[in-house]
Parts: sequence; C-alpha cells; structure tokens
Amino acid sequence: MSDELHIASLVVHVVPASLTRVAQAVTGVEGLVLHGTHPSGKLVVTLEGPSAASILDSVAHIEHLEGVINVSLVYQHAEAWHSLHQEVKA
Repeated sequence: MSDELHIASLVVHVVPASLTRVAQAVTGVEGLVLHGTHPSGKLVVTLEGPSAASILDSVAHIEHLEGVINVSLVYQHAEAWHSLHQEVKA
C-alpha cells in the first residue's frame, strides 16, 4: 500500500449522444466517483488513487473511451496517509 492518497477532479467532455454510455463506463473505473452530468456532454468526476501514476492511468483510460472528446484536470492533491489521521486543532 502506498503511503500517499492522491485526489483529482476532472471534467470529461463527451459527444452529447454518448453521455449515458460514457457515464456508465466511467463508473467502472476504480477510485472514481461520478458527481454529475450535463446534457451538453459534460461529466464531473473525482479520482482517488495511491499515486500520480495511478491517476494518470485512469485519465488515459477515460480519454480512450468511445465518445470522449477531452478530459480536463481541474484539481489534484496528494496527502500522506499519516497526516489524514492527525487531529486538527483550531
């Protein structure tokens, strides 16, 4: 297991006629959560993985789905697992 957690948010632009099919396909990607879709052909997703490479592998997989026009990285963050278990003091 990696000692880091990587989180990324993406906007996936698809051919509008492929929206439902792509939305179903991305839900099979490990660590992916589909947050919403728009009829114009947009999906908002987040990815979690143990490394930047795992995030990039998932992005590449999504890019190669039929009907996908573009995948845009909106945000990426990495955090050490041990810091996620520390108490936050105000």
